[in-house]
Amino acid sequence: MITKRSLLTSVGAAVAVAVMPVAALAEPLTVQMTGQSRFIMTGYDRFVIPTYHVNFITSQQATAAASIMSRVRLAMVLVGPDQATMRRLTNEAYADLKAQMTAAGLTVVPEAEAQAMVAAAGYRPIAGNVELTGIGPSITIGAGVRKGWATFGPDAAPALEPFRNLRQTMGVAFGNVGVTNALNRSLLAAEAIAVVPALTLDFVSMNASAGRGIFGSGAASANGRAGVAVTLDSPTAVHKPARAGPGTPGSLRPRREVISTTPFAEVIQGAAEVRMNDSLSDIADENYQRVARARGDAVVVDLPVWEGLIRDAYRGYNASIVAAIVNERD
Repeated sequence: MITKRSLLTSVGAAVAVAVMPVAALAEPLTVQMTGQSRFIMTGYDRFVIPTYHVNFITSQQATAAASIMSRVRLAMVLVGPDQATMRRLTNEAYADLKAQMTAAGLTVVPEAEAQAMVAAAGYRPIAGNVELTGIGPSITIGAGVRKGWATFGPDAAPALEPFRNLRQTMGVAFGNVGVTNALNRSLLAAEAIAVVPALTLDFVSMNASAGRGIFGSGAASANGRAGVAVTLDSPTAVHKPARAGPGTPGSLRPRREVISTTPFAEVIQGAAEVRMNDSLSDIADENYQRVARARGDAVVVDLPVWEGLIRDAYRGYNASIVAAIVNERD
């Protein structure tokens, strides 16, 4: 069930908070990659996948502050999928990429050889092959959206510290350009090109805005739109080795965010815990009772439907990687 609601502050400034269906897209979960040049995918006929990160966004918090009396925060939390399910889907995504590359006539270096390259490069694996990051405390000036996530790597190709793209401020534009240089010698010996995906899967699109009015007044709003998405924070780092110098690093990335229109969850208002450790304080309502400004909605997923959408997402993402490689080699 998807709901919509609105809130009026004690001074009459309208603060709209809504959860609504995502508008239909022409090509749901069909991902198109941008970046690279024809040169970087040519010259070698083998490909190495050192790891394949899957970043599941698990919480989002939209905060807006238009004035002292016009402030709002909305948090939405993914409920249902556990770590075991996310690990299984990560293994599936990795296996699907290898299968799609093989079907396209591309040779994928065996896992044992790929992991030997990882060791030679000195890459450090993420402890436990998982990174769990919550929203945490923050101070918001104006408006902003913060996210929490869970990152996993495949069992056969564990997640690696240097490729934690969600912690890189320039991750969207440049992926992991330069990080792959450590692989150059091993890639040269193997006569192979490295491909390192980092797929980010979201469950809701959120935004916040704060409009300024006269005498310090204004309206603040926070909105959430439920929908499984492949986000722009999904770079695929690539590296072509060279005999002289460090080789040629680069990155592919989705041309745009792609969001499914298929309903997959029930949104339960106020059912999720929210942290409030920032500048927003409680307010007094018309009865002079203290009211928390932070509210959390639980996005309770239908697991079979959600898993199906995740599979559609990683298949579309993987297909875009393969298409980018094949198109640049033709």
